[in-house]
Amino acid sequence: MFHKIRSFIHEAVEALAPDVPPQETFVFHWKAITNYFIEATDEKVPVQATNIPYHLEQILDILRHEEDDEFSGGTTGPCLEYLLQHKILDTLHTLGRADCPPGMKPQVLLFFANLLAKMKQPLLPHISVYRPVHRLIRLCGEVKAAPSENEEIQFLCVVCAKLRQDPYLVNFFLETNSASTPLLSSRAGEPALATTPTSSPEDLGPLPGPVKAQRDKPDYTLVNSLLNISKSEDSRIAVKACEGLMLCASLPEDHAATVIILYTPFCEVMADRLNVLFDALPKNMEPLDISAVAAKWGLDHQSDDEDVLSFPGKRQLISFLSWLDYVDQLSKEAHKLVAKALAVGVRERFLQTIIEPCLIQQSELGIITTTAVLRRCVKAVTSPQLLQEICIFILGEGTLPEIMSHAGDHKLRQTLIERCDHLSDEVSIETLKLFETLLNKPCDIILNNLILRNLKSRKYYTAPTVTNGDTATSNGPVAENLTPVSPVAKLPPSPTSPSSPPLTPDGLGPAQMGDNIDREEVEQVVNSFISLVPDEIKTSALTGDTGYDTYLRDAHRQCTQRALQTDAFKWPSTPVPPHDVEDSRDNFYEGAFLSMLFKKLQRLLDQPYDVNLQVTSVIALLSQFKHPQLQEYLLNASLPLAPNCRSLHSTLQNVVQDLRGRIQRLPNFQRNVVSVRRQLMGVATSPEHKSLSESNLLEAAIVLEEFCKELAAIAFVKATERVQGR
Repeated sequence: MFHKIRSFIHEAVEALAPDVPPQETFVFHWKAITNYFIEATDEKVPVQATNIPYHLEQILDILRHEEDDEFSGGTTGPCLEYLLQHKILDTLHTLGRADCPPGMKPQVLLFFANLLAKMKQPLLPHISVYRPVHRLIRLCGEVKAAPSENEEIQFLCVVCAKLRQDPYLVNFFLETNSASTPLLSSRAGEPALATTPTSSPEDLGPLPGPVKAQRDKPDYTLVNSLLNISKSEDSRIAVKACEGLMLCASLPEDHAATVIILYTPFCEVMADRLNVLFDALPKNMEPLDISAVAAKWGLDHQSDDEDVLSFPGKRQLISFLSWLDYVDQLSKEAHKLVAKALAVGVRERFLQTIIEPCLIQQSELGIITTTAVLRRCVKAVTSPQLLQEICIFILGEGTLPEIMSHAGDHKLRQTLIERCDHLSDEVSIETLKLFETLLNKPCDIILNNLILRNLKSRKYYTAPTVTNGDTATSNGPVAENLTPVSPVAKLPPSPTSPSSPPLTPDGLGPAQMGDNIDREEVEQVVNSFISLVPDEIKTSALTGDTGYDTYLRDAHRQCTQRALQTDAFKWPSTPVPPHDVEDSRDNFYEGAFLSMLFKKLQRLLDQPYDVNLQVTSVIALLSQFKHPQLQEYLLNASLPLAPNCRSLHSTLQNVVQDLRGRIQRLPNFQRNVVSVRRQLMGVATSPEHKSLSESNLLEAAIVLEEFCKELAAIAFVKATERVQGR
């Protein structure tokens, strides 16, 4: 109380006294602070009960007015000069570290934050500023859940803001443990502010690795303090700390990026946090629940109790996906060296250590849950570096063509491909969905690894033999085995205009094509898939739902999306000459992935409806890509195949032949298929069937018809693009 009364007296005297120079007032307020420690008798008096906060506020106001009124030219005024020469900030740091009187630390942090934020001229390059600032940074995060946590993060955020304005200032905060001297490289025309020999970023290397023992170990105190505070139980403070870490990681200074990688636990903390959050997830969750959850880093989802309680584990899943989103954004924004190291850290410390053992476990429910979580992770990731490391984790780095007798060049890849044909339909479907999600990501590793490395040499292709001027193929599917029925009467319009008239079921559309389109070639391509299914099997027209218009518009949209997705891959525009690419294999092998898909497609008539839908969805997705060999192999029905080779079209021919043989033994086949179709459309009740196998057969006939229409639409779009591009 005595100190407050004396403060009021001083204020009254100042109001009545004549104007005094600002420096004298400045010195008066500073000495009032130092005199307190000389005169104080009770060390337990909290700082708020003293005049110290008032005097600190007055000191800051004087410095701001001095800068605004008289020294706007950038020179150092007498008050600021006094602060620097008398090392006032060092003294304040000492008082804050001792927290004397109690509560002094938050006051010091607040003073430093306001000083750096409100002064216009750069203060950090001054040795009397950056040293106490650096030492004060060390105090932040030392105590978990400290009373000064709010002031600590406010101070650190101000420092980060200064680094954003001038990234070079980060060098003031790179300190060697042996000499406690900042690692500074001098700019042109500026004196070097440190004499301790240091290693350059090039010497340290771009990624973590062994370091020579004789080197001084740099200490990035700002990052370490932010890492500590990022673990705060207060989500608001933790988010601010993460924002500061993102700024530090994104600074363009190579040396700072190298120090983050080599000398801080930055990458380890980011990855290990994923481990902790993943371990907190329930071991059993529904894949639909996992895929439906939306989570973004920094948003508070825990306030909506009703939403959180919608299924067990949702809160934990949101926390995990939110942190994954932060790591993804961090990898996108960070310096390229930090982004690479972070992505590698996630692969080595999280994916390989935690996810892989869960993927190869024996429990089917555990496999399904882990696969669904991994698929959700793949879908959420947008950082090229992180996506690449996830792909390497799942698929490996194999680039050579696969050999049929070889088990595979990456154990997890082979396991997942084999799991697509698992005894459990749920395991198969979820694994197929994982591959479908991968194929939708813009990473060239995925298609190259799964498919293209096996097609590049075109060993599936055999040159047609020419006899007396007539061209004939000696191998490949025999088209005569299936009599084409219901040929396309009209060719569809090019679906480039959203205002084109509705398409009709009598063909693929009523409009005329441009004069530059080879109508005969396009018609042949479309008919090759439309005519695969004979009339006695088709039922869509009987229910008034041909679906041609929807398939055609979807095909144009999807092919456009795939073109944008792969635009940066620099694929060739035309197929390479046969055997022009080095391939040591004697015979063509489509690879484990396509082999699995063809095997599943061949068993279309015996598989459940949901499995068939997922298999055809993946194949349709592959056919949308614009790679010339992939289009040729999947969509060219007249492709002359090498001996013992199969293609998508030949596999479908075999399925149709099998179906024609089976329906001869089933009475009222077409009527039953129509009934099943209406039931699947939701316009009729579920029909009764004699057996599960018959039910699967009827549903498979519908899937086959719709799949051929979808392929016809995709083939039309591709053929139109190809002919128009001539």
